[in-house]
Amino acid sequence: MINPYFFKWEQIGFPKNLHSILLPKNIKVYMLSSSKSKNDIFLYRDRTEFALSSARDDADVIRLFTQLASKLEQCFIANEIFDFYDSSELHRAHTTKIDGKDMSVYRIRKASIRLYLVLIGDVMILFRLAPKRKDKIDASEKMIIDERVKAIFKYPIESHDFLVRLL
Repeated sequence: MINPYFFKWEQIGFPKNLHSILLPKNIKVYMLSSSKSKNDIFLYRDRTEFALSSARDDADVIRLFTQLASKLEQCFIANEIFDFYDSSELHRAHTTKIDGKDMSVYRIRKASIRLYLVLIGDVMILFRLAPKRKDKIDASEKMIIDERVKAIFKYPIESHDFLVRLL
């Protein structure tokens, strides 16, 4: 199982052309990592794995994250993000069982890029970036999603205990 670490989402443009973003203090967005190294943030590794480095992919990824940051700036809490996307852009993509409870996994779409996330109270965790290949999530993708969501919830979520490894 993944031993989770969390980095605050503060920049757009990895691995090149990084620029900072500033979200309202009440909006907490973190990225899942498998270590204390920023190079092991799953979104960065996914981008490398899928070779999302063409000019088109770069533009789509930057637009996806820029749009998310812009929409979050309008929110009082992270859950309000649904008010700023239509259901074709942001919707529940999967459900992962954790200790007998269903945890909703959401997906934001921008062109052929998909960003997977979970919402936990007032916290948003970004954990998977993938190209769209099919309309349905295949079994191997579900396995990756389930593994990462279970890592997010490795520690109790009450009182943000799951963020014990926030870097």
